[in-house]
Amino acid sequence: MQEALETTTPFQTIDPMISSRLSPVYDALNGGDWSGMVRNDDDLLIRLVSQGVENPEKRASIPWDDANLFFLSCLDTTKNGRASPLEAGISKERFGRFPYGDGSAMNYLRDWIREHNNPSLFEDLTELLDKLATRMSGTSMEHGTGRLNILGWLELTEITKLRKCLTGRCWRAAADEPLDGGCQDAAKHLLAYLRAAEKRKCGITLRVHN
Repeated sequence: MQEALETTTPFQTIDPMISSRLSPVYDALNGGDWSGMVRNDDDLLIRLVSQGVENPEKRASIPWDDANLFFLSCLDTTKNGRASPLEAGISKERFGRFPYGDGSAMNYLRDWIREHNNPSLFEDLTELLDKLATRMSGTSMEHGTGRLNILGWLELTEITKLRKCLTGRCWRAAADEPLDGGCQDAAKHLLAYLRAAEKRKCGITLRVHN
């Protein structure tokens, strides 16, 4: 069963992002003031110019679609501009293609966790999981050329909050969850990414690769 799923379901990755830039770029591309945002972020202006954009302050002069512009603007890179993935060990593969349903560990966790002892903390947990899994839904930043598909994102403060919710005692697996220990496994692999992001002091995006 697992081998069949691995050939038919998309792979998901969590990428490191510049936490402080996520919300401003998202807001600017979601009907906000792109020019004003770029003028207030010298590092972003330099990054866009270095990638061949002649006039970064004018959205119309940038040839990329909103999804690629969001991703390239916010991706946390090394000093020489290269991508540097989060170190999550074996969890990268285990989280990337989960052995159930649509192959999404995030969706499995969202479908099969239940509140336990702390309704307020559980509400925070489900809200943050939803943001990571669906924050881009319905926006122009959801799909881009090159098969770029961004599902959602979290800033560093949200990552810390989600990590505390997952490690707290506000949730349990549903009694009828289809995989024995499935929620625990999904949470464990997600936590590996969250801790890696906290260590690096960055935000994250969730992407799906079809």
